Amino acid sequence: MNKKVRQKELLTLIQNQQIGRQEDIVAYFETLGETVTQATISRDINELSLIKVPNSHGGFHYHLPKQDDRPRLHRLKRALQQSFLSQRAQRGQIMIKVQPGNGQLIANLFEQVQFPEVFGTLSDDGSVLVLLKDGVLPAQMTNIIQKLLEK
Repeated sequence: MNKKVRQKELLTLIQNQQIGRQEDIVAYFETLGETVTQATISRDINELSLIKVPNSHGGFHYHLPKQDDRPRLHRLKRALQQSFLSQRAQRGQIMIKVQPGNGQLIANLFEQVQFPEVFGTLSDDGSVLVLLKDGVLPAQMTNIIQKLLEK
């Protein structure tokens, strides 16, 4: 398998599964009958500009950023750290209270980052209602929010 085909296969894998370790990627290629080293996968990850984003299990997984994904995720993290007051959750919804004037910004950043767990957001001046996709437990997203709040 040449580099171009391998990287295309890696992108397909990352888009279809939440993979957080390079060893798991190496193992995946072995199931395809291809021998690749962790160093090769590491170079591919770097060349493809893959990033690690928080997942719903408290860990991280590789993700292909959109053109501005990294700055948006960083902006969301910074905005949450500066304005977060509280959060509470129930039945596929998370209510995030923030300092007045920040609700719409944070909702917009949630939409731009495009978390796979998030169906959509509603906001006003000081709060954001995060609506989760069917089957996503609120605790999964509150864990991601807690990770974003860590300095």
